[in-house]
Amino acid sequence: MGSIQRGGMVAKNDNGTLERVDGTNTYIGSATLENGKVITKRFRGNVPDEQKIVERWLKWQGRKMEDEEMAEIIKVDDGSKTPKCPFSGCECNAKCPLWSEAQRVCSLKLAGIGLSYVAANLMNLKVDEELELIALAIAESGKKTDKPKAEPVRELIASDGVEFFLADKKFLDFVNLTSKRVFSDYKKALANTDYPLVKESELTTAIAEKFPELKKKTVHGGSVLVAA
Repeated sequence: MGSIQRGGMVAKNDNGTLERVDGTNTYIGSATLENGKVITKRFRGNVPDEQKIVERWLKWQGRKMEDEEMAEIIKVDDGSKTPKCPFSGCECNAKCPLWSEAQRVCSLKLAGIGLSYVAANLMNLKVDEELELIALAIAESGKKTDKPKAEPVRELIASDGVEFFLADKKFLDFVNLTSKRVFSDYKKALANTDYPLVKESELTTAIAEKFPELKKKTVHGGSVLVAA
């Protein structure tokens, strides 16, 4: 049993001791491995918490013993070298990326246990309804991805441009205006559109027909829109 006297003895067992360094809150715990090597670890805490410190020491001792036993198990028969992992190429211990530190075994072993459990219970799963729902969802998604048929584009005609020009107009906007002035405003409004233009005389006639409050009066060089 390993024992290194540094202060007052707090606890001991067959594997080592737990001692408190005088005048401090430091405790020194020891553990004796199977090969006879004595290792130590520092624990910190106050005197009222000594029972918890003892429990931590005992837990640490047990873990170290498990580590030592596992190291003995994974040694090769001749005791020369630790076998290497065929997947990672590392030694079969905690340095290998496939090693599970929490479970203290190779992760491949855990994966094998999981796959075995899934295979044993797979037939107990009732998946008929779920598969049918998945099939229906796939079918519906296929319908939604179908491209809608393009609507035929109607060709713009001259009357469309006249309606566009008069959309926000009132008859008061044209009282006493000459046809040339109205036609000039009309061309500006349609300058950046694809509407075809009508003739000046056709435009004033269309305005007079839309607004009964107006009438078209012929003058020299064109016409004028006056109140009816």
